[in-house]
Amino acid sequence: MQALDLTGLRVLIAKALNVDESLVRDSYSKTLNDKTAFLTVHLLTSTQKGREYKFFKGEKEVITSTREAVVSVNAYGNNANFVIEKLNACFYASEFLKGLKNLGLGLVTVSPIRNLSLTVGGGVEERASIDLTLSYITRVEASQNEIKTANFGIKVNR
Repeated sequence: MQALDLTGLRVLIAKALNVDESLVRDSYSKTLNDKTAFLTVHLLTSTQKGREYKFFKGEKEVITSTREAVVSVNAYGNNANFVIEKLNACFYASEFLKGLKNLGLGLVTVSPIRNLSLTVGGGVEERASIDLTLSYITRVEASQNEIKTANFGIKVNR
């Protein structure tokens, strides 16, 4: 089964905020202690919402799974809360929604913004977070002899 690839979403977020793509990172990046402000994108959950089975000649079966993923976007550094507020506004821009559609994603909901700033030993660390619920589809092709991921790619839920 295909996993949700967040690379395109990170690129889309960087474009929306007009920042370098290297500043929107995978949450597992080993360079999270930078002094430069940056964002991370992390998959929290992926839930199946429905499925469909289609059978074709030659004992071929295609299973389509409609899914919803909750993705956390976190900002670290100066003005983190403002960056997330700006990004929240960008989520509803037609260009952003078109970009999501091109990635095979649909925007379902956006959580409230969480200000996670706190005082640490060296001073205040500014952090903010928001969660996106995104819909997407995966397809798996199965036959009597083998199971493999279909070459259909991730498609927008229609």
